[in-house]
Amino acid sequence: MTKASIVADDRRSSRAHSALLPALAAVAALVVFALQALAASRLELTFDEAYYALWSRGLAFGYLDHPPMVAYLIRASTTLFGDSDFGVRALSLALVGALPALIALIAWRLFRSADAAALAVLMWIGAPLVIAGAVFATPDAPLVLFWTLGLAALVELWRTGRALWVFVIGLLFGLMLLSKFTAAFFAAGVGLATLTTPSLRRWLRSPAPWAALALAAVVFAPNVVWNAGHGWATFLKQGGRAAAAGFTPFYLAEFVASQILLMNPLVFAALVPAIAGVSWRKTVAPGSSGEARRLLASTIAPAALYFLIHALHDRVQGNWLAPLFPACAVLSGEWVGRALRGSGPTRFVARGALLAAPLALAVMIAGFVQALTGILPLGAADPTARLEGFRDLAREVDARARAEGAPYLLTHGYALTSLMTRYGAPSIAVVQPEQRIRWIFSPSPPESLFQKPGLAIAEAGRRFDLVLRMRYAQVEPAGTVERRRAGRPVETYELFRVADPYGPVLDPACPSAEVDLQRRCRP
Repeated sequence: MTKASIVADDRRSSRAHSALLPALAAVAALVVFALQALAASRLELTFDEAYYALWSRGLAFGYLDHPPMVAYLIRASTTLFGDSDFGVRALSLALVGALPALIALIAWRLFRSADAAALAVLMWIGAPLVIAGAVFATPDAPLVLFWTLGLAALVELWRTGRALWVFVIGLLFGLMLLSKFTAAFFAAGVGLATLTTPSLRRWLRSPAPWAALALAAVVFAPNVVWNAGHGWATFLKQGGRAAAAGFTPFYLAEFVASQILLMNPLVFAALVPAIAGVSWRKTVAPGSSGEARRLLASTIAPAALYFLIHALHDRVQGNWLAPLFPACAVLSGEWVGRALRGSGPTRFVARGALLAAPLALAVMIAGFVQALTGILPLGAADPTARLEGFRDLAREVDARARAEGAPYLLTHGYALTSLMTRYGAPSIAVVQPEQRIRWIFSPSPPESLFQKPGLAIAEAGRRFDLVLRMRYAQVEPAGTVERRRAGRPVETYELFRVADPYGPVLDPACPSAEVDLQRRCRP
């Protein structure tokens, strides 16, 4: 064989390899999306999804827990796809399902490499948080979408230098704030990227970023106005999470372990050297790969550092860092592409990262089967135990209420209230007597309703009867009901008959100690 033929064979092999990896990533993304759609159509709503679905029936510019974007997303989804469980999730699923293409585009624009784009997609779908979380309609879905679009706009600003992209970033930042307050860390990341990325520093002397922030403020203003009229409810609730407590190393260990598992240990193993290899002091050429890596790392750093510090004194929920995963996928995917061309331990780690997507897919399938069947007796350690059985539970409780002649059902906690409302008969009012500020988006039932005998339900052992005795002269046990999955009991609930209220059954919508807050908190 001549030298020329050997070179030609190498070129053909290289072209085949370059075509194979993007095709593999595209097929993997489509398979994952199909399985996510199947799960979304089969699994019952989580309690948070049921709660947000109720928000979508009473649209407002704000709610106690979060800004309103998820409610508008679900309202649009159910309008388009119907008010089924799948209809609640469909639009959210479609938007998140488009993220692999967006992530590939970001990686391509940063590194001009089809392999880097394909590997970024494989790192993204290799994260269990992504592969399972996309099934559910939560505020994280629009937040991650707008955050990733904002990252794409930042990349375009870096590549083109056009002021248009500054204003696109501002618009998307406003939409992020309407999704979840975690969006504040996006602005911090863009600010850090502007400082650390030489190609972006000229914007520090431009009025355009300030105009973009003003645009974001205008987009976010409806939620601010709503909060001002409701005692700053959302700001106070979310701000309370930032309050420092004593040093608790357990939460720090839990935070690190959860992020490794949710990202996938194989992806995390690639992300660590990718971030460690980012050059901060050495001069990087404008438009270079080194500058691109610095830009990505800068957008990740503020949120990652804050939640690391937060974990020193309080629990960090695993999904709070979800908006960082696209940048992490691009950064780790580009590193894997470089490491595969090397040798030694780095090549070994990179080859392991290629197994992340099939591993995450296997975990997703196992979790789906477990959610439907409960085949493994995991007990309280089963994270899927709350995904099935509420529809049948609501039907059984409705039958008991009709047999008792009860026109209403009092519930303990917003989770049970949301699920009983979602799956119960509309003719029976489901009411949480406490925390009424959670329900100011819909009219409260009249107190005259509670003059009639009713029924109450709570998880066994919650001592809901003590709460009821503060409201009713007559409270007596009415038996128990079980939530079942695949015919096996999962959870027991206690029922109570209630009658003869002392006075108002429902707590006021706002704290009674603050008269002005009450006045401003009325729906």
